[in-house]
Amino acid sequence: MPIIDGGSKITNYIIEKRESTRKAYAAVITHCETCSIRVSDLAEGLEYYFRVSAENEYGIGEAVETPDPIRVSQAPTPPENVTFTDVTKHTVRLAWTKPKHDGGSRVTGYVIEAQKKGTDQWAHVTTVKSLDFTVKNLNENEEYIFRVMAVNSSGRSFPRVSKPVVIKEQNSEPEFDLRGVCQKIVIAKAGEDIKVEVPVSGRPKPTVSWQKDNQALKLTQRTMIENTSTSTILIINECLRSDSGIYSMTGKNIVGSVTDSITVKVHDLPGPPKGPIKLDKISRTFIEFSWEAPENDGGVPINNYIVEIRETTSQTWVELSSLIIRTTFKATRLTTGIEYQFRVKAKNRYGTGPPLMSEAVVAAYPFKVPGPPGTPKVVTFTKDTMTIGWNEPVSDGGSEVIGYHVERKERNSIVWHRISKALVIGNLFKSTGLEDGVAYEFRVIAENIAGIGKPSKASEPMLALDPVDPPGQPVPIHVSKNAITIQWTKPEYDGGFKITGYTVEKRDLSAGRWMRANFTNIIETTFTISGLTQDESYEFRVLARNSAGAVKKTVQVNICVLDKPGPPEGSISITGVTSEHCCLSWKPPKQDGGSKITHYIVERRETSRLLWTVVEPKVQALNLKIMKLLEGNEYIFRVFPVNKFGVGEPLQSSAVVIKNPFTPPDAAKGVEVSNVKKDSMVITWEAPTNDGGTPITGYIIEKHDKEGIRWTRCNMKTVTNLTFKVNGLLETHRYEFRVSAENAAGVSEASSATVFYKALDPVFKPGPPLNPKVLDMTKSSVVLAWGKPIYDGGCEIQGYIVEACVAKAVADEWTMCTPPAGVKLTRFNVENLKEKQEYKFRVCAVNKVGVGEHADVAGPILPEDKTEEPDLDIDAEFRKLVRIKAGGSLRMFIPFKGRPTPQIKWEKDGGQIKETAQTETTSSHTSLVIDKVNRADSGKYTVTAENSAGTKSETIIVKVLDTPSAPINFKVKEITKESVTLTWEPPSLDGGAKIKNYIVEKRESTRKTFSAVVTNCHKLSWKVEPLQEGCSYYFRVLAENEHGIGLPADITDPLKVSEVPQCPGKLSVVDVTKTSVSLSWEKPIHDGGSRILQYLVEMQVKGNDKWSGCANVKTLEAVISNLNPGEEYTFKVIAINEKGKSDPRTLAVPVQAKDLVFGPDVRPVFSNYSVLVGKDLQVEIPVSGRPKPKVTWTKDGAALKFTTRVNISNKAHSTNVAISLARTKFKVLRLKTGAEYQFRIIAQNRYEGAKYDFRVIAKNAVGTISKPSYNSGPIAALDEVEPPKFSIDPEYTQTLIVNAGDTFKLDADVHGKPLPAIQWFKNDKELENTIRCDIKNTDNRALIIVKDAVRQDGGNYTLQLTNVAGSQTVQFHVKVLDKPEYKIQICAINKLGVGEPAV
Repeated sequence: MPIIDGGSKITNYIIEKRESTRKAYAAVITHCETCSIRVSDLAEGLEYYFRVSAENEYGIGEAVETPDPIRVSQAPTPPENVTFTDVTKHTVRLAWTKPKHDGGSRVTGYVIEAQKKGTDQWAHVTTVKSLDFTVKNLNENEEYIFRVMAVNSSGRSFPRVSKPVVIKEQNSEPEFDLRGVCQKIVIAKAGEDIKVEVPVSGRPKPTVSWQKDNQALKLTQRTMIENTSTSTILIINECLRSDSGIYSMTGKNIVGSVTDSITVKVHDLPGPPKGPIKLDKISRTFIEFSWEAPENDGGVPINNYIVEIRETTSQTWVELSSLIIRTTFKATRLTTGIEYQFRVKAKNRYGTGPPLMSEAVVAAYPFKVPGPPGTPKVVTFTKDTMTIGWNEPVSDGGSEVIGYHVERKERNSIVWHRISKALVIGNLFKSTGLEDGVAYEFRVIAENIAGIGKPSKASEPMLALDPVDPPGQPVPIHVSKNAITIQWTKPEYDGGFKITGYTVEKRDLSAGRWMRANFTNIIETTFTISGLTQDESYEFRVLARNSAGAVKKTVQVNICVLDKPGPPEGSISITGVTSEHCCLSWKPPKQDGGSKITHYIVERRETSRLLWTVVEPKVQALNLKIMKLLEGNEYIFRVFPVNKFGVGEPLQSSAVVIKNPFTPPDAAKGVEVSNVKKDSMVITWEAPTNDGGTPITGYIIEKHDKEGIRWTRCNMKTVTNLTFKVNGLLETHRYEFRVSAENAAGVSEASSATVFYKALDPVFKPGPPLNPKVLDMTKSSVVLAWGKPIYDGGCEIQGYIVEACVAKAVADEWTMCTPPAGVKLTRFNVENLKEKQEYKFRVCAVNKVGVGEHADVAGPILPEDKTEEPDLDIDAEFRKLVRIKAGGSLRMFIPFKGRPTPQIKWEKDGGQIKETAQTETTSSHTSLVIDKVNRADSGKYTVTAENSAGTKSETIIVKVLDTPSAPINFKVKEITKESVTLTWEPPSLDGGAKIKNYIVEKRESTRKTFSAVVTNCHKLSWKVEPLQEGCSYYFRVLAENEHGIGLPADITDPLKVSEVPQCPGKLSVVDVTKTSVSLSWEKPIHDGGSRILQYLVEMQVKGNDKWSGCANVKTLEAVISNLNPGEEYTFKVIAINEKGKSDPRTLAVPVQAKDLVFGPDVRPVFSNYSVLVGKDLQVEIPVSGRPKPKVTWTKDGAALKFTTRVNISNKAHSTNVAISLARTKFKVLRLKTGAEYQFRIIAQNRYEGAKYDFRVIAKNAVGTISKPSYNSGPIAALDEVEPPKFSIDPEYTQTLIVNAGDTFKLDADVHGKPLPAIQWFKNDKELENTIRCDIKNTDNRALIIVKDAVRQDGGNYTLQLTNVAGSQTVQFHVKVLDKPEYKIQICAINKLGVGEPAV
């Protein structure tokens, strides 16, 4: 904890860190209440400084920092994947990969230990620095276990134990271990680096090749493959969406071939939504539009859409909503007539994609006023009311009709009257207030949002009469398949007129229109309707008519004709046809016969037969899967609907042939035999060209013994790979093999049989190498290359021998160019050839049986140098701007070519690259690697290739995305007593991003912590205010971009906030002689915030315009000597502080240098002075004279004597007399309530030694005198003396608590006779007046004022009062609350405990 807590409890601690390569601290935790903390999430291997600050309620204190950087490291993690790459009968070769973490410190080596089966002891084998080692001198057929430990400066890691291994010769197929790749899927964000390491095993070591989406993987600067002894590594730097796909790896060795794959998914921002944007609904205040989801969703679901709008007259887009989930949106609150444009952006969890923009659209109604409604009809009527109905308009104008207006007129009138007071909703309206017997006509007008349309046609005239009652309910009395007879009763009320007839109307329920059924007047109440259709349903109604008019009130009856159902509607659909089944589906019949369809009957027949067979008698659904059909036969199907009235008409399908839609695949290709042994052979082949339309499900491998006649199947289980090992062969027997492919349609034809192979361990010499040729040459060497022999003699090729001879020699003398054991590779560089000498070459293969046939290189070869200009193969990505984040690694890999091999040179911005950059150059490529790049690594990198044939250069522009560098030209423009104006210029390096703003900070010179003045400054200058006048400050400015806050630009020296002082006060002449003038002046009203250092006095001789300095003084007076007698002089005084000179104060009139002589002059203000008894008298009388007169005082002709009450003081221009009289009043303070006190008073005069006795005699107006009173007792005549006393405010009796920076005062009322002398002490040291400490004592008050309190102002203050009667002291306790100070101790810890601390 801090030694000084600032007078307040420590609330928490703030821990910060910074990398040793940076200058800015970053907060780790801002609220730590304990005195220890574990700092996590540090970068291993980096060095850090840490600092801790304590905080109390008054702020954050000074920080303590670790003196040395601390490296973040520990013991490494165990090595990964300890595997056996080679096992012989006496050795085993171990291989492992680096630890996942090196503990933050470089791994210096690996320790290998071994344990034999049956023992518990681990034996130390060796310590190596490489990632593999061959352990020798092992016992054959013994089982061993090995373990490997990584070692760094912090110690050993935990061991990584291998699997048990038996020491013997062994071979194994390649194998990929994909357990480390979850579900064989690798997911990465665009721009990140992908690194997938797949362990590979197999003996001998397999060769690994990669493919992407069944195409050979193209290696670029971003896409690389690294193969180690134990694994294969896929590296994709700064991955893109196009890097997504299936990556397959194939491992091959003499035992076999294995292929496996992983899926790489790269996630990125989504693409634009799929357009175009459809404008679904347009109105004058809103527009509804829609779009489709993006085709490219970035690999993850779309979270939401962002919709923006702009007026076409503006370039500013305004966001309408950012939380849209669906692909539709309604833009509201639009201004009618304004043209708008919309754009939509998709957003997933990685960010927002590019926008899709709509076409321009005007916010306006897209419709017109509605058309006229249908002709209204009178639905019901009475003698005083009519209800009319009408149909909606044929055209609503594009907008829904919101209501109608109804108008009427009498038949004989021409004037229409609107009778609907408000909009009529619906298609009915009741008109009231009609006159009995009058005929009326009606018309209707429709209205929508666009306005009122045209009126409809007028209705038929209708009399206002009471209607007749409707006829009775029609009842069917006879029904046949095409006629119905109905009967009804007469109306109960005929409306006052005789019934003249009836009208019958019918309606087909499916057609929906009423039609008249009778064409003559019906008098009776029965009628037969003929011409009906069987199985149809009808509805009938009857209208009664009297002599006054027709009645619209009718009664309806529904009649349904019941029968068997009709055939199913449409045609029968046949799907899913295979070699033994198919699926039928159909629709329900249009005519159900008036009854629900209960089920369907499905039948089938072959087209070659006439007999129908029932497939399923009761099918409830509208589909059926028909099984057990004969492959190759042609079938017809039919379906019968059934209801409760019987089986309906059938629906028959078209003919269909039952067969598979795909065919068996073609035969496998390229069947080869390898690794021939006495009991086994390995068969490999290629997939067929045509898979028959369905994927290959497996392969069938067959063998044929030359001594037999039958082909025998080799695999009992399905083989899906393209390789298979055939075991169980008979030694010395000859075998041939063939392979068949199989899919869902069946098995293909067998492939062509291979040649016969004899089951024997290899005993033959290999064949000749293929196509030997010259790849390259110089004047003294030739590079040859060739292919492997077609026949390896049945065993592995151990090497190749290259021989050469002179072409024109008499006899061919072949000389071996390679070592006797040959070379493993299929190329060799023959060196040390003679210049301008032709040679012949030949190559032969070697296996364990011996040297095979040789193959000659075509023609004689004349070695000679070839030249080729340099060429740099710059990747397309490097031709653009290369952007890289700070802290990352910059890797530039550039292949080149040229003859002779070019010399490569790297430069940056025309100069040398920095020393930490790693360059590597081989004969075919060069690379530049810069780890932990920063902003200084931005620039133009130039790589130059040069040889004797020419020079080639390429430039790569690199931009490091980092925080910006420090602003430049940081300086102070202006300083006043309350502010400082700072200016600067943008940083030279912006960190690859636009500068967003600047941060200005300040620090008092007495503090160590900067505080922010402004954090969002967008200008290149800032006025810092208000500042404490007279204080010194440091300032700094930092630039900020999207990557963070950059380095600061500092002002090296503190700036004092002050300005030049004001001019001095009143200037006056004190004295004048013939050679000198004495001047005095007053302080400036304001010192400019900085202490007055001195005053400059200048003078000007009359008649001369030049001013000359004559004195530099620190007091408020000066004597100017060496003047010329009789000359006139003008003087001015200038105040000077740290900031400069003030304006001058000039003497009002010139002064002549001469001696002044004049008599004494005493001019009192008054001739008489009166004073009340008990009051003090003080008189000041001005005195003048040259030379200075001597002043004496007399009283009544006698010299005035000095006493304790009478005091005379003489000054330069006045004399003072002060007479203090004894008072007869005194105020006693601090008495206790309720306590009884007694007081006594003693009078003293100058006759201190004499004592007197007093008595009092009273006398009245008559003159009678009383007896004397009792005597007072002896009283000594002494001067009045009182020891010092004080009176303080009660708050000073307790500790006075003050915040740092505030002003506090200490005061006390002072008493005593004579007046006591006042002194202030702090910690036993007497205080004096300073800039911050102002002592203002008066006769009756002691006062001290302390400005801008700091922590050191706290402590004990003592006020001491002293006079002839004694002394008195009073204590004041002050505590200043400030930010805390502290110390941090760092202790080292090992397993024995905690060491001594360092402060």
